Amino acid sequence: MNRINLWFKKRKIKPVPVISAAVLLLVLLIIIINLIIPNEGEPKTLTMKEDNELRTGPAAYYPIIFDVKKGDDFEITDRQDKWFEVKNDNNEKGWIAGWHTNLDIKEDVNPVLKPLKDKVIVLDPGHGGSDQGASSSKNKNVTEKEITLKTAKELKKMLEDEGAKVKMTRDKDEYIKLKDRQEDGDVFISIHNDALDSSGPHGLTVYYHHDSQQDFAKTLHTSINQKSILSDRGVRNENFQVIRQTKMPGVLLELGYISNPTDEDLIVDRKYRHIVESGIVDGLKVYFSN
Repeated sequence: MNRINLWFKKRKIKPVPVISAAVLLLVLLIIIINLIIPNEGEPKTLTMKEDNELRTGPAAYYPIIFDVKKGDDFEITDRQDKWFEVKNDNNEKGWIAGWHTNLDIKEDVNPVLKPLKDKVIVLDPGHGGSDQGASSSKNKNVTEKEITLKTAKELKKMLEDEGAKVKMTRDKDEYIKLKDRQEDGDVFISIHNDALDSSGPHGLTVYYHHDSQQDFAKTLHTSINQKSILSDRGVRNENFQVIRQTKMPGVLLELGYISNPTDEDLIVDRKYRHIVESGIVDGLKVYFSN
């Protein structure tokens, strides 16, 4: 230390400013190096190793934005634990779990990430058998009993893929009395399509009866609306027997009007039904995650 002080003294240089400047220069050099040289520990891109979906947030219960395919490449823009925010060449963004990609990330077994696992969902496809429900004014082959059963079966498969257990009040074209449309479960969903003499009315309506069912109805309504292009007729309280007689959270969904030509075109379209069904699944995930 004495030699250093002597060196500064001989040259008539004050040591404190020089040392301070040297430290500052070293810090700036480290910052510049970190900016220039990428952090090899954090990936910049990823590739899908299987078909999946991008979501609005970093968890499985967030709504799906759009489907992605095996082999799709993305730029990583953010990360939260095992979830990555990515964007494609069109600057479309979304979140994906790392275990669906080439990043060799182990799947999280946290039950919060699979909120439907072991939940019992009761699906009630409206009408059936001698009770055909609403019918189309332009297509004799389109009846409510047929569409509700198709929707329920498609929804059942999607829910089972999420780990849920599904019970159906009917799984074929048969008449079931309203009083018999009951099963034990965690939630009850009755599926219908509306109709009126006029072709004007159209859209989605979510009904509940008991006050205790209102939060469930609002959650499903919000989630379906985020995906569906049906007009919104809101959440309503109604004295329908199937939701009055159940003690569990229950709703009756009117998923469009068969009597409206535009709604009917959507209702009979398998791809569009899938969009609505995925909205129902997302709503259930949100409901059971809260």
